[in-house]
Amino acid sequence: MRLSRLKSASLLGKKSVHRRFKSLFALACGIGLLFSASACGPTQTPPSANVPEGPTIAIAVSNDEPGLGLDHEGKYSGFDIEVAHYVAQKLGYAHKQIVFKPVNVSTAMATLEESKADMFISALPAVTSSITGRQFGTSKPYLTNPLGLMVPTRLQHDFTDISSLQGQNICTVKGTADGGKLASAISNVKIQERDTYPQCLTALLVGESNAIAADAAILHGLASSVVEHDVTVLGDGNSSSSARLAKAIARASEVQHAVMIRPSDGELTKKINTILDDMVKDGTWQKAVDSMRKDIGYTPDPALNQPVRK
Repeated sequence: MRLSRLKSASLLGKKSVHRRFKSLFALACGIGLLFSASACGPTQTPPSANVPEGPTIAIAVSNDEPGLGLDHEGKYSGFDIEVAHYVAQKLGYAHKQIVFKPVNVSTAMATLEESKADMFISALPAVTSSITGRQFGTSKPYLTNPLGLMVPTRLQHDFTDISSLQGQNICTVKGTADGGKLASAISNVKIQERDTYPQCLTALLVGESNAIAADAAILHGLASSVVEHDVTVLGDGNSSSSARLAKAIARASEVQHAVMIRPSDGELTKKINTILDDMVKDGTWQKAVDSMRKDIGYTPDPALNQPVRK
């Protein structure tokens, strides 16, 4: 699928094959995760559900982040998904013409490079250049979150200041800038990289990691899926000392969510920026914020997100 298809929704494309994606969270079902009542069972998707009709647009997204990008029995939901639907619709594509391509942060660029997707809509990876060194087209950020830290609830009072992180095993996801930024801000911290956030969550719950460093929205989504509140996002109603540590972590890095395309069409990037502005102006952006707050209990920081400033 090529980017030229974004310029004319009337250009016929090949029929897309319907695929069902199983939730990555299944790997952690045995250690207390609760993503849905049927999360540990087989995925059952009606044969007629989500079958593309006519020309399609392929959008690479995360599928294991509650509140942002989550695939549940073939149905995608979350803030990033709402942005994807809005952008695609403004480019001339109906709901059934969208084909979501689940990717990890570390594989997102290759998915674009190999033309397996027309755009990537999620948190920006650490590297935004192609294998040829050319920069991918990147829109203005539609969501900015601070770096956060999630720890086992029973151990939250052990995390009081920067020094309490020294020597700790901190899990981050490959392809993000989180580990590097944290290591730069804190000496002697041990970064453990894994492929996905569910893998980091599993490592935290079984004691292989002491904490997870990630986009604060991602952490709240993961925390909302854990049974009996066994994990805590620092600064989220914790002690004053933990709150101070959370602020120090937040200062280490910010995570921006944006739309990325291959480095071939600057005009398309400009058009997407205009579409994102329209999403704020017509209230759709705020509705997505309200849905995220309801789903995972997270509200974007007004200081980092101009649209939510009063």
